[in-house]
Amino acid sequence: MMKFRLALAALAVLFASAPFGSRLALADTPAIPVPPAPGPATGLADSAALRATVFGTPPQDIAPLPEKVPIFEMDLALPWARPVPAVFWFDKRLRVWFSAQKNPAPLAIVISGTGSDGNTAKLSTLRAVLYGAGYHVLTMPSPTFPGFIVSTSSTGVAGDLEQDGHDLYAAMGEIIAHLPRKVHITDIDVLGYSLGGANAAVVKSIDATEHKLHIHRALMINPPVSLFATVGRLDKLFAITLGNGDAGVEQFYQPTLRRARETLTAPRTGLEIDEDFLLGAAAAVLRTDAQFSAAIALTFRIALSNVFFAGDLYSGAGVVVDPRRPPRVGDSLERISLALRGKTFGEYFTRIFAPYYMKRRPGSTPESLIAQIGST
Repeated sequence: MMKFRLALAALAVLFASAPFGSRLALADTPAIPVPPAPGPATGLADSAALRATVFGTPPQDIAPLPEKVPIFEMDLALPWARPVPAVFWFDKRLRVWFSAQKNPAPLAIVISGTGSDGNTAKLSTLRAVLYGAGYHVLTMPSPTFPGFIVSTSSTGVAGDLEQDGHDLYAAMGEIIAHLPRKVHITDIDVLGYSLGGANAAVVKSIDATEHKLHIHRALMINPPVSLFATVGRLDKLFAITLGNGDAGVEQFYQPTLRRARETLTAPRTGLEIDEDFLLGAAAAVLRTDAQFSAAIALTFRIALSNVFFAGDLYSGAGVVVDPRRPPRVGDSLERISLALRGKTFGEYFTRIFAPYYMKRRPGSTPESLIAQIGST
């Protein structure tokens, strides 16, 4: 099923036992110093926090939710979309999900977390909560989700909060314009969790200047204080728990992979495979704090693989994709997936993100870009 996307559909490849020596090294891009990793790889302070991150809210602590929430999928072709690489043919249109009240109501626009689609388990819960509170609910993918990058991003190089915010804001306007005529919106609020929380704040700031949507409030659920600092710590957490070679990944994740395969063969509800799916598979087989830490680190590394692949493809940087022969429909992505497994956010920044934006923003430097990411 193509909708599983590159890194998640290639889960078996990502954890395959092929030697890491097969990584690609297609381009000698200009050396940009890797910024020092900010602070210790901490933030999940104790066992309870680790398990809460993996398992989520205990069922007994979840508030009552509506038994049924109407939902329909909207697929939009956006007028500013960039040419779609052949390998991403299935992501030409932006997919969002809308739940409408029968009567006039405010609209809540919910932005997903890092690397996630607009119909994940977390968004399903938020949708039910908000619908039960009387909102129309629109759920959207993260700007770091491949489907958004391909269908909606004006650059193809995700991670700049201001640029991603403008893409989100423009998409929101198009979506609202295409809602059924019978839907009457009395007000608009925007919210998001994790990276989506930071995106929500930027969207609200843009609307305060452009006044196209007249967004009333923005709600940030567990947003990163500094995006660059957060992903730097996740890189360090990955290195600490799994190392930089194959042995730690292979020994640790083969049980998780077997569990994921079992889950994939079971009947599904239509929700996308996302970090909740992967953490759920891990939760069934992992036991120690170190294992739970590694599970968290790897879910973010998989999300980064998608961003890295798309950014390399659109920018033509040539880190894992040969710009002279980009992958086509039917080509094996195994070598690319193996190469992506070892790529950190630091390398994404230095080899794709910074060179791309410095070319397009005269006078910018790696330091100024980091400041923008950290303070936007």
